[in-house]
Amino acid sequence: MLVHICCSVDSHYFLSELKKLYPDEEMIGFFYNPNIHPRSEHDLRLLDVKRSCEMLGVKLIEGKYDDEVWSEEVRGLEDEPEKGARCNVCFDVRLIESAKLAKSLGEQVFTTTLLSSPMKTQDILFSQGEKIAQDFGLDFVKIDVRSQGGTQRQNELSKKDNLYRQNYCGCKFALQKQREKQGRFPLEFISPIHKQVMKGSIEYRNEVFAKRDRLEREGKPYVLIQQRQLIWRCLFARLEVFGESIKSYVITHSQSKSNIRLGSPSWIRPKNLPLLDGKLGISKRDDTLLLTLQAFNELLGLHYKSLEDLLSSPPPYDLELSLREKIGFPQSLCPIFVVEREWSEDMRVNLQSIFQEEAVFEVLEV
Repeated sequence: MLVHICCSVDSHYFLSELKKLYPDEEMIGFFYNPNIHPRSEHDLRLLDVKRSCEMLGVKLIEGKYDDEVWSEEVRGLEDEPEKGARCNVCFDVRLIESAKLAKSLGEQVFTTTLLSSPMKTQDILFSQGEKIAQDFGLDFVKIDVRSQGGTQRQNELSKKDNLYRQNYCGCKFALQKQREKQGRFPLEFISPIHKQVMKGSIEYRNEVFAKRDRLEREGKPYVLIQQRQLIWRCLFARLEVFGESIKSYVITHSQSKSNIRLGSPSWIRPKNLPLLDGKLGISKRDDTLLLTLQAFNELLGLHYKSLEDLLSSPPPYDLELSLREKIGFPQSLCPIFVVEREWSEDMRVNLQSIFQEEAVFEVLEV
């Protein structure tokens, strides 16, 4: 039996129940979800499905991530609500590909773990699956694993087996509407152009679950938890001298500033800071702080030779965050800019940033 798989949370429970109903049937999983955005999220879900299938003894086939084809199929349906016409087309795209694969493998029967998702309309899936099966001369398995406490058992199993529990269905259109309804910014739509892995990012989740997998391979005990954390992102930053932008780097947790005049900063070496060559720039007009690159290096024990190096390859996020404590203001949200040298001219700052609470996965080794 070929089983289309959408994610590990749905498939882990669905496959377990399917095995009970069809104990003599060999299950072949097929992960095909070109709707998932962005690609890094798709790959994280795929990795978790691989782990789930290994735990259940299910062979897995990886489908192509042809998101351009999927986008073309749902063109004109971008504004449809969740469980609307766009979702129906999305079902067809994935189920048709599954039926094609089942046919090529010589399998007579196929189904989908979408049936276990509370975000999907089961009757519509039954109808579409059956229609596609008829078109390809196949049989579509229709089972209800949600009712009579099934959804609750599914959630309990996913937590027990430390699965990756994503917080949105998959596509960018549904994600946008979901975040708007929640009054939150869709962090999944942005990522830094440099290599720093920031809390609350998909890249950070990849690191967390890679750590989970490593600890399991090494036979070491761990706990997978979610914690509410304050997440920061910089959307736009510009430091100006006489209207001309100067090269700078913004330190994490810098709050927004709208066209604020700093005046001519004073460059000092506070006694509480272990600075030899670098200096701290302060303004009497605003709480924005400036650090020379040399001061930044000295405070964090780093060796950046130029601002270009810092911009292209920032330090680890936690180390950068510790800079505020080293300066003496651990709770401050004042903007901090790193610049290459001291500036005595009148300066102006424009900065747009966001702070947002997010549930962040963490792995604790015990």
